[in-house]
Amino acid sequence: MMAKVQAEIPPDLSRQIERIIRDGWFPDQETVVREALVQFVDAKSFLGDSPRMLHRFAADALNDSKPETALKFVDRALSLMVNQKLTDFNLFQNLIELRVQILLVLGRAADALAALEEAQQTLPNNPSIAKWIERLQKQRTS
Repeated sequence: MMAKVQAEIPPDLSRQIERIIRDGWFPDQETVVREALVQFVDAKSFLGDSPRMLHRFAADALNDSKPETALKFVDRALSLMVNQKLTDFNLFQNLIELRVQILLVLGRAADALAALEEAQQTLPNNPSIAKWIERLQKQRTS
């Protein structure tokens, strides 16, 4: 079943959409809006089971000085990513880095290093994860 949607788009949002199209991210406005709706509906349909939304919740919790809550969100997101058919490696990296930051805030540097080493098995050539590992190993020996 196909549905037609009409909406008024404020000028500032319209300019942003036009920039996205001009930069070549999407071929036209309809495609941008369709993708935005898919992302929104997906996030709202599986609010507790969307790794992307859980990442956002975790970042917000960390910013609100609630690292234990943030860690729960990140751990849930990572556990869900294991079952996905296609892995979003960028999201995976962001979740790992956020998890490391949370663990460091909690004073759990050894756990952070272990998480990075485990993530390196999934992303063996990732320079960001390698830098985090190097940084934590230097701190450990200092």
